[in-house]
Amino acid sequence: MTAEVTIIKNKRPQTKIVWIVSDYKTPKDIMNKDKKTMSRLERELFTAKSKNKTFIIDSISTIKQVGTTSNPDERE
Repeated sequence: MTAEVTIIKNKRPQTKIVWIVSDYKTPKDIMNKDKKTMSRLERELFTAKSKNKTFIIDSISTIKQVGTTSNPDERE
C-alpha cells in the first residue's frame, strides 16, 4: 500500500509518499501496532545523525493485496 507521511524536519513539516507492507489497514493501527514498519520508515526517512525523529502517517492512498493469510478468521 502507499501512504502519505508527514515528516517534521527543522520545525518544518514535509509530506512524502511511501510504500508500506502491513497487515493493518488504518494509519492509527499501523503507527500503534506495527513496530517493524515504523522502524523501517524511520530508517528510510531519517539519517543517523538526526535528533528529532518525528513522523506521522496521515492517510492510506492505495491498498494492494499481496497475499492471503492462513488464518480463516483474519480474511475479509
